[in-house]
Amino acid sequence: MIRIFSIVIPTRVFTLFVSEVILLSACFVAAAYTDPDLGDVSLFLLYDSGILRIAILVGFIVLCLFFRNLYAEVRIRSRLALFQDLCMIFGLAFIGQGAIGYLNPNWIIPRKMMLPGSILAGVVIFGWRLLFDTAARNAVAAGRVLFLGTSPTVARIAGHFAAHPELGLISIGYLENGSPAAALPASRLGTMEDLDGVLDEAVPDSIVIGNREDIRPWWADEFLALRFGGVGVQEAGTLYERIFARKCITEIWPSKAIFSDSLQPASLKVNLRSVYSWVIAFAAALITLPFTLTIATLIKMSSRGPVLTRETRVGLHDVTFEAYRFRCVGPDGADTPVGRFLRRHGLVWLPQLLNVLKGEMAMVGPRPERPLFARRMNELIPVYRQRHSVKPGVTGWARIHRKRGESQDSLRDLEYDLYYLENFSPLVDFVILMLSLQRGEPSGDSAI
Repeated sequence: MIRIFSIVIPTRVFTLFVSEVILLSACFVAAAYTDPDLGDVSLFLLYDSGILRIAILVGFIVLCLFFRNLYAEVRIRSRLALFQDLCMIFGLAFIGQGAIGYLNPNWIIPRKMMLPGSILAGVVIFGWRLLFDTAARNAVAAGRVLFLGTSPTVARIAGHFAAHPELGLISIGYLENGSPAAALPASRLGTMEDLDGVLDEAVPDSIVIGNREDIRPWWADEFLALRFGGVGVQEAGTLYERIFARKCITEIWPSKAIFSDSLQPASLKVNLRSVYSWVIAFAAALITLPFTLTIATLIKMSSRGPVLTRETRVGLHDVTFEAYRFRCVGPDGADTPVGRFLRRHGLVWLPQLLNVLKGEMAMVGPRPERPLFARRMNELIPVYRQRHSVKPGVTGWARIHRKRGESQDSLRDLEYDLYYLENFSPLVDFVILMLSLQRGEPSGDSAI
C-alpha cells in the first residue's frame, strides 16, 4: 500500500499539500487578530467554532487547488497562470462561504477576518510555491544507472530515462554478451567480463540486472559489497514497477505466480472493499439521482428505445453479469445529441452504480471485459485470470493512467491491474476515486 500510495501521491506533492494546509490555517488564524469584532481570539477559536470554521475554509481551498491540477506536479510552468488560478480559487472561497452561510451561519468566517486572511493566504501560497519550485529544481541530482544485460524491459526503462530527464536518472550504458536483445538509447560498454573495469571507471549509482541468466554465481559477494557501499542493485522488473507503477508481464516468473500470494488479494481486504464500495455507490446514487432522472428523460425524448442498455461482462471469478450503461445511439445506430454529450463528459458509466449496489462490481477495480475477449486473453496470458480475483470497477488504476483520447492497450492495462491487486487498500481506492473525479473518464466507452 505504501508503494502504490507513493506513486499516486509522490513525496514532494504530499509535502507541498501538508505545508500548504499548515500555511493556510496559520494565515487565517493570523487574520483573526486583525478583526476588531472578535475581541479575545482564543475564545473565538476554542469556544465559538473558530477552529472548525477555519478547517472548513482551508479544506475548501485545498480541494479547489486539487481540482485545478495544482497538485499534479510541483513545477511551475507559468507564474501568471499560477497567479490567475489562485485568484480564481480564493474567489470561489468567498462564494463557498456564502453557500455555507445558508446552511449554517456559525460555520463561516467573519467578513472582517475573511478578506485580510484571503489576501495574506494568496500572497503566502504564491510565494511558497515559488520557493518550493526552486527547491525542487535544485534537488534533482542525476543518478547513474548501469544495465547488466538487455531486454525489452531494459529498453523501455532506458527510453523512459531519456524522455524524462526530470527523474534525475541517467543510463550510462550496458554490458552484454553477444547481440543486444533490444535497441537501447545507451552505449555498450563491453561484455559481462568487463564488469570490474566498468565499475571502477564509470562509478554507477545503481546497477540494474536486465537478464538473470547472464549473472555469474561468484558475483553475489561483489554485489553484496556494492550494496553495502551505497550502490543499489536491483532487477529490471523491480525498477520497471517503481517508475511505471505497473507490473511487467514479461518479468513475472511462473514460480512467483504459482507459489507467491502477492497477486492474490487477502479475503479480508476484498470483503472490506465490497462494503465501502456499496456505501459509496449508495451515496453517489442519491446525490446524482436528480441528474440521472434528467438524463433518462432526455434520452427517452430524443429517440425511441430503452434508457439503459445491457452488455455481458466478466466479473468476479469469471462469472458473467449484465453491465448497465446509458443508451447513446438512436434506432439508426448513430449517436444522438444526448449520447454525444454523455460520451464527451464520461457519463455513460453512471448506471454502473446499479451494478455496484447489486454486488456485481466495485467502485474501483479492473475494467469489466467482454467474455470472448477475456477467454482469449486467458489462453494467451495465464496470469490474466488473476484480474478476475476481485470485482471489476467503475473506475480503476489502469483507467486513471490512460490519457483522454488514448486507445486502450489491453496488455498495459493488465500490468496496471496486477499492480493494483498487489497494493490496493481503502486509502488507495479513495485516492483513485478522487483522481477519477478530477480527470474525468478517458472516454465515454471506457467504463464498458
